[in-house]
Amino acid sequence: MRSRRARPTAPPAGPLRRGLLRGAAVGLGILWACVVALAAAGVQGTPLLVLSGVGLLVTAALLPLAHRHQAKLLGLAATDALTGLANHRGFQEILAAELEQARRAEHSVALVMLDLDNFKAVNDTHGHPYGDEVLTAVGKKLRGVVRTTDTAARVGGEEFALILPSTDGELAYRIAERARKTIEDVWVNDIELSCSAGIATYPADAEDASSLCQLADGALYWAKRRGKQRTRRFDPEHVALAWTDRHAAEIAALLAEPEAIKSVFQPVVDLASGHLVGYEALARFSPSSGRSPEAWFAQAHGCGLGPELDAAAIRAALEPVGRPIETHLALNISPSALSSEAVAEALPSNLEGLVIEITEHEFVPDDETLAGALRELRNRGARIAIDDAGAGYSGLKQMMRVSPDIVKLDRDLIKRIHADPARMALVESFVRFARRIGATVCAEGIESLDDLAVVSDLDVQWGQGFVLGRPAAPWSLVSPVAAGVCRAALAEALRSGSAGGGRITAGDRRLEHLSARLAGARSRTDLEGALALIAAELNAEMVCLSHWHPEQGVIETLAESGGTGEERFPLGDYPLTARVLRDQEAVQVLVGDPEADRREVELLLTLGHRSLLIVPVVSRGESLGIVEAYSDAERPWTRTEINRARIISNQFGSVILALFRSRAALAD
Repeated sequence: MRSRRARPTAPPAGPLRRGLLRGAAVGLGILWACVVALAAAGVQGTPLLVLSGVGLLVTAALLPLAHRHQAKLLGLAATDALTGLANHRGFQEILAAELEQARRAEHSVALVMLDLDNFKAVNDTHGHPYGDEVLTAVGKKLRGVVRTTDTAARVGGEEFALILPSTDGELAYRIAERARKTIEDVWVNDIELSCSAGIATYPADAEDASSLCQLADGALYWAKRRGKQRTRRFDPEHVALAWTDRHAAEIAALLAEPEAIKSVFQPVVDLASGHLVGYEALARFSPSSGRSPEAWFAQAHGCGLGPELDAAAIRAALEPVGRPIETHLALNISPSALSSEAVAEALPSNLEGLVIEITEHEFVPDDETLAGALRELRNRGARIAIDDAGAGYSGLKQMMRVSPDIVKLDRDLIKRIHADPARMALVESFVRFARRIGATVCAEGIESLDDLAVVSDLDVQWGQGFVLGRPAAPWSLVSPVAAGVCRAALAEALRSGSAGGGRITAGDRRLEHLSARLAGARSRTDLEGALALIAAELNAEMVCLSHWHPEQGVIETLAESGGTGEERFPLGDYPLTARVLRDQEAVQVLVGDPEADRREVELLLTLGHRSLLIVPVVSRGESLGIVEAYSDAERPWTRTEINRARIISNQFGSVILALFRSRAALAD
């Protein structure tokens, strides 16, 4: 049935116009047939009979020609002359037809809207004729991307669309990304061509053509707001909607169905022991329409029925009995619904053992109404959690305003954290903040054992995610394998004193790892390996450790991160270094500083560096040597770098003494 659209060009002729054409032809044929009948009856004789027969034959010959001509004209009217794709009119007709067929067959339809990024620069730089050539090339690329059952259209100046029958959001995302990549292959002189894409699907996101286009356009402009050159699927939390009475009626019908809302429960685990501490209740909707729970809640709040849907989800979560003793139950409630009558009626008077999670995807208003609601909940025994911290409207100011008992870290902070020092540092900062305010940190979305081990090492107290336990019927247990990883991480920390065997590469845990390396250093090779890590910690190109021999008046280089040979320098040639050893104070040298020690500057330039930080190594009040950090950039050293250099230098006293003793023993 769909093979007629193997190419995304002209749509079929409109049924009304086809009907008029056929009706006129049939009428003309009937007229000629009457003439023939009259002639055959002898009314006008043989000449009329011959003439009528000829007319009938001519009419029969002209009918298919006229039909083909009209179909061609209609096809041209629905085709973009520049690209050969369907134009806006053709796009609308095909989309309506595909949605109607999808309703009958109970299939999905995905709509992808694409817009060329910065296309105005192409026209402004090279002129509109050149821009038309680029658009023609883009159209050709899109024809090569779509399947025979799909439709590609140009719906605006530099805006295109793909209609993808029998396609869900995940497959549509892959097709959209393929389309974006192939468009980037279009060569434009001096300008890099790229595009953004937005996706919406029927029936998961919308059930009519107008709404589907609105949502796909909203997702497209969300992609552009996030920096262009990317694809975004419709998300009601990020795309503004014009909610209608139909949307409200859908929520009302959902609320009227007693069995429409169910709850599943995901375990929350103590990451130090691997023991179960609670569950989070997650709403599920049946019969499923293909929409996510987040989409249902966003629609309900957009239609003014959010508190009622929150209350229904609360009742479903509180219905199961037999929750394990000493475990809590977490309920998700939007801030705007906390003070509502519907939610108040759904919650029990005694809230002991319950955690109220406030999502950060909805702005928390700074008013007394929310503060009063939170006080009342706490007075009745509930604990307050901020959900999805680190995403949406999250921020320290908001967390200070809510004063949460539990800070739940967004899953995007946790994903592949074992390979991302930036994520480690951010999670570590949340742990520090929570410790200051007396809150518990819970990491959501832990999906691998590697991530679980790192999150545990970062002192995140609680965790939840597929690797620990999937959302399930009440009351599932913790994965034994994951619980074993939690216990092993703590045992390793107690046994070795190093942060996760070197897994952690952020903040204090990285310093702890460095200290462990230094404490175990027994040779110059050990020192060089540790100094390379220290150089990275201080953002330096090179770090070296030197021993002071006061009786000889020289400084001896013991090891460098670059691994060069030993050297000795007369201390008298470098008075600034002598001052560091004497006063036990750190100093910095910048080659552009007119007040800098010229001998130190000359040494810097000789070595090819432009900044130097010198920190004394002190043990039992005695200066034993110095740590020097060199940077190729002329920059002041930050307070954090200076503090970390001091912390590190304090570890070197025992190292210098150990190496000095070993050398003395060898000399004897």
